[in-house]
Amino acid sequence: MNEVLLGPEQEECRKAAEKAMNLLLQQDRTRKELQDRLYRAGFSERASTYAMEYVIGFGYINDLRYAENYISFHKGNRSRKELRYKLQNKGVEEDVLALAFESYEEEDEQTALTHLLKKRLKGKRLSDMDYSDKNKVIAYLARKGFSLPLVKRVMKQQESEESN
Repeated sequence: MNEVLLGPEQEECRKAAEKAMNLLLQQDRTRKELQDRLYRAGFSERASTYAMEYVIGFGYINDLRYAENYISFHKGNRSRKELRYKLQNKGVEEDVLALAFESYEEEDEQTALTHLLKKRLKGKRLSDMDYSDKNKVIAYLARKGFSLPLVKRVMKQQESEESN
């Protein structure tokens, strides 16, 4: 960034920085997402690097903040495993994920599972379902990343609530 850029190269770097700022105005992004968008927009590697350094210098890109916000927003509807997978696909590093998940509690996972179970039941009673239908619900929740012991515990709680 300390290099002196001349002519068209300087103009491309300026446009790349402007594009990065506009992309960040639309929504918060991870470092990888922003870099991918700049490359797709046709900017050279040097211009993309300049733009990334520019927005990072102002603190506009922060993967930890992004991950914490993402977890906070989605923790009521998704399992820990699914959240981790989605954030990894967005380019968030493993050490950043570990920090971001420090505030994610077992109760958050159980709340998300309960919410998803009720949504999956669509007003039906779990206690009225046969063995095959219950297994389908268990398989669905397991595919969503919830552990089998937790799924069984929450389903048992749901059935006991229905009988009261």
